Amino acid sequence: MKRRTVMLEIRRNALRCLAFVLLMPSALAAQDPQRNGDLRYMVIEGDLGKGERDQVRRVVLAMRSALSDIDQVRNQVEGLSWVAAAEVRFNWPDELTISVHPERAIAYWNEAAFINEEGVAFQSTFHAGIDLPHLYGPRDQVDEVMRRYLEIRRALPDFAIEMVEVRARGAVAFELRAGWQVLLGSSDISERLHRSVVVINRLEGMGVNPLNTRIDARYTDGVAINGAIPTTEVLLTTHQNSLEGNKL
Repeated sequence: MKRRTVMLEIRRNALRCLAFVLLMPSALAAQDPQRNGDLRYMVIEGDLGKGERDQVRRVVLAMRSALSDIDQVRNQVEGLSWVAAAEVRFNWPDELTISVHPERAIAYWNEAAFINEEGVAFQSTFHAGIDLPHLYGPRDQVDEVMRRYLEIRRALPDFAIEMVEVRARGAVAFELRAGWQVLLGSSDISERLHRSVVVINRLEGMGVNPLNTRIDARYTDGVAINGAIPTTEVLLTTHQNSLEGNKL
């Protein structure tokens, strides 16, 4: 009986030693940042599609000998143009968790990139096909294009914007999703925008077809409108009082 008890105790001790040996590599990896061969799991968190997750995984796995340096892993992930920010943490004993925050595109930029909510241009193959307005302008004038876009959006809150363009010399043009096309020129843009909004609202009220209808507001006191539509004089007097007419 005593011999059996001793044998059971020996077996328990052997199991404890085996368990310790199995856990030693991960424990050493946690204590020594230079050891990373024991990382067995990678968890990628965030509102990501399959393609985005795969790219993050490839970038991280390519680091190999630097996987235990979480700052370096974070820098590599944030180096992806479509990533706004990332957090990386090591979960003992063998798991690396990466939380990815992708950029949020609000518009296309020159058909080659996107603009985020902060007005910063970035490139991505994962945002293509999204229904967004198109913004155009010189590469070094992203801020000016964004400023004009937001101004137009505030002036026409009930209309979806299809396109805004700021040309090299500052001339502004835009198109609404409904079809209205507007030329504002390069001076007195805010005043001309207001004038265009008045005309658009009146044309809408009169049932004029907006498709391919262009409003040229590059005039001191009025606008020019292409196509077979009511004259400016009619627009000033139909369904509007004289005070609103004077705004033109």
